Amino acid sequence: MVELRYTPDDDLQVHEEGAIRLICSAFQSHEAGLPEWIKNSADAYARENAPPDKRVVVVIFDYGRPKKDTSISCLDFCGMTSKVIEESFRVWADPEASTRGGRSEGVQGGHGNGGKCYMTQMFEKYSLVHTVKFGSGNRYGVSGGSFRFGYVPNREEGRDFPVRDLGSELDSTLVSVRCSLNVLPDDAKHAFSLAQGFSFVTGVAPKDYSQRIAVDHLVSSLEQYPQMIQTLQMCRVCVMVNGRPLAAGKPLSLPEIRPMEGAAEPRVLDIPAKLEDPRTGEKISTTEDGKYPQGTLTLRTSEKSMRWNLKGRHNVTFKAQSGYIGYVEVLELNVQSEYRNRIYGECHLDSLERFKQNDRARLATSSLTRAVEHYISRQIQDYANEFEALERRLHDQEEKNLVKRLNEALDEWKNRLLDEIMSNLWGTGTIDGPPPRQALPSGKAVRIELSLSHQRAGVGVAFRPALRFYNSKNELIRPVPFEWISEDTNVAMVDGDLMVINTFAFGRTQIYARTLDNRLQSNKAPLDVVCIHGITIQPNEVQVPERGRTKLEAICSLVDGVNTPDVLLQWIVDNPSVARVSSSGLVYGVSQGQTEVVAGDDRCEAAKHAVVKVVEGIGRGPGKKGKGHPVVLISGVDADPETGAEVSFRYDDPPVHQRVEDVDLNIWWINSSSPLAKLYSNKSRGYGYDSREWRMYHLERYIDVIVQIAVTHGPQEAPALSVDQWIGAWGQKAAEVQLAAATELGGFIDHGDLPS
Repeated sequence: MVELRYTPDDDLQVHEEGAIRLICSAFQSHEAGLPEWIKNSADAYARENAPPDKRVVVVIFDYGRPKKDTSISCLDFCGMTSKVIEESFRVWADPEASTRGGRSEGVQGGHGNGGKCYMTQMFEKYSLVHTVKFGSGNRYGVSGGSFRFGYVPNREEGRDFPVRDLGSELDSTLVSVRCSLNVLPDDAKHAFSLAQGFSFVTGVAPKDYSQRIAVDHLVSSLEQYPQMIQTLQMCRVCVMVNGRPLAAGKPLSLPEIRPMEGAAEPRVLDIPAKLEDPRTGEKISTTEDGKYPQGTLTLRTSEKSMRWNLKGRHNVTFKAQSGYIGYVEVLELNVQSEYRNRIYGECHLDSLERFKQNDRARLATSSLTRAVEHYISRQIQDYANEFEALERRLHDQEEKNLVKRLNEALDEWKNRLLDEIMSNLWGTGTIDGPPPRQALPSGKAVRIELSLSHQRAGVGVAFRPALRFYNSKNELIRPVPFEWISEDTNVAMVDGDLMVINTFAFGRTQIYARTLDNRLQSNKAPLDVVCIHGITIQPNEVQVPERGRTKLEAICSLVDGVNTPDVLLQWIVDNPSVARVSSSGLVYGVSQGQTEVVAGDDRCEAAKHAVVKVVEGIGRGPGKKGKGHPVVLISGVDADPETGAEVSFRYDDPPVHQRVEDVDLNIWWINSSSPLAKLYSNKSRGYGYDSREWRMYHLERYIDVIVQIAVTHGPQEAPALSVDQWIGAWGQKAAEVQLAAATELGGFIDHGDLPS
């Protein structure tokens, strides 16, 4: 090996502000920044080996006062000296920041950046530390947007000023946020009685919260945030809101995760000394050739899916010599099983220490981290496979026979209904598409009925309301002159010429119609225009035959912590010559090829686009689509009629699924692995195939099949029928089929009476 001979520079040049901005890039939200303050308090207690009853942290929210700035604050009962401020707190990117100045047992680690980053980036006016220790006080802060901290108002007055009465000093500090020692929770009062100091960190004029703070959302985020797990285990974290204790001062707690039945004990695995890097195939040492001890992987289970309400805990967390160093979301691992939503864990491997990143989230990419994540994926997959095998054994032959009888009876009803629908699908059956709608009769309106397809929508979204006028005989009649009203036109309003609702800003409004003579008014339809934090499209990759269709869902994470698919968004397809998409995420395959679909509003877009592949059915040509009555089968119960093999789908495949090879055979599958199917077929959960819930679910899937067949029939047999007409016909046809089901199958739903 040739040695490089060179003369190093005497000085190291770093652009200070640029480097700090780069360091702070991960802490540009209150959800990520506030936990850093609380973690710093927990580390301060750990460094001084404080007793459990002293380890109390108080988070204080103050807002809503006229001419007073909103603020977010954090209080602990440790305190700092000027020496700690100058040798530890003020130093950026210090690898020993968390352990400097005291014992390290229980300290969570870090480089001393997160709390300062939050102070500098997320408050418009200023952030300040008011701290007292051993009778001396310090005020140290920074203006909003600046990275240069300093004593307040100057070094002479803000550094080591005498504090004769700790209680009076605390009260004078807390008055700015409508608090005092007397109104703090009892846990905090007791902790103060043991203290020789305190630290009060406050940020004034928090970004995004000029008038009101989303307290419920931030508190929920604290309880779910992966990096808060150890803090909440070590400390009691209480919350004050506008001078009053939240939840009567009860400390925050980690959400309880009950284990799955039969898996109450964690599964602990020794990590092999060598693992394979899946990218290169190279064997990587997990102990750095014996320098570190062998690691362990601990897997735990959850009784309920963690995908939504427990998303913040649905991770494998990493620990090394310094404690917690990061995590990976289970959903990011390569695991193909519904049971991945109910597995989480912890990986303790000291050799991962050097891959810890500034935000202690995802570890830095390397051959070792890839190999470890690949190993974890395989272990979770194996664990999930065990649960799937157990579940298959629970579906005994008697249950399968029952569901087959139900399926056969519904099949007869479906065939008869399809015959009626197909006999005159579009009224004329001509290739010119649906006939003109008959004009409604005129009359005197006595009732106006308004309905919206969604009660939540994003910003900058447009959609049509449905308005119907009825006479005294409850018959539809022609509309009479009317006007549209929105109670808050800043949020949304209706374009009367285009009959379209347009959304403009976050908030809530109610929309209704009123006749011009003010005699009659429709019902008021509430509409929330929501602030979306993130969007995930599911499934992320779909395959659909030409002139076939499938449904995409956009799961929106709202600022208030809710995760929901029921938000109206803009859906855009890259190449409309390959596929089209409706405002509800319904994708229609136009021609063979591949394109991408994305959903969003004017403020937020799905981070990952959905890939749509439009393919031709096997052996399919013009006019060769399967005719006659379709066959509806149930995966996991029925075998493939062609091969006799067991058919199973993934949990995230559509509830009603048709493989490419099923198109020409006119076979449709009810996916028994979809989440609701799994729930309603599970006897141990109080349901089963003989339950009302399963019958209702079974029938709803049949309705899906009938509607898809009926509506798909139009574009294939009537080439002039546009995709927009096809999409518009969907809702109307679904309503017709649901009405037929409700009329004819009440006994089947309620008691299991087989339809004649």
